[in-house]
Amino acid sequence: MLCMAVGCSRDVPPAGETVRAHFDGLAAAEMQVKILSDFGESALEYQVDYEYNKEDNDLLTVTAPAGIAGVQVEISGAHADAFTLRYAGAALQFDADAVPGMTPADAIAGLMYDLRAGEPTEVGTEDVEGVKAVTLHYETADRQPALEKTVWIDPETFAPLYAELYCDGQRQLALTFQQFQ
Repeated sequence: MLCMAVGCSRDVPPAGETVRAHFDGLAAAEMQVKILSDFGESALEYQVDYEYNKEDNDLLTVTAPAGIAGVQVEISGAHADAFTLRYAGAALQFDADAVPGMTPADAIAGLMYDLRAGEPTEVGTEDVEGVKAVTLHYETADRQPALEKTVWIDPETFAPLYAELYCDGQRQLALTFQQFQ
């Protein structure tokens, strides 16, 4: 009888709290991600391997394009506010000149933070390559610049499938998760 009143169904997407609890409990993950960055003047595509570690630094390694393959970005801090670029023994520290979480170097870290600690403003479903994915939409309209992120996740495994990141209404990054484990 309760199911009739509240509509028990496998088609109901997991609530934001369920997704947040899953990612908060995730100690580590490895992923392969294709990142398309479009800041208006040109679009660039990157292929990266990303090692997420909740208790330590994350590590992003560029695998394509070939000219920068091997460049590594070490991301530290609870919200990826600081990161270090490493290549051939040299290290370059970055700070808050760019909008945190909105560059190819720290977008995955920012997205993982949102999945772990953020409160989505909208939750729904949408088909992504044959998967009825859960969509989570995050906004930070109360600060400038206004940021929006939408991420599509697999409802069975909670693996991210795709994400779009917007700054002041303009899509700047699209992330395609080719592997997540």
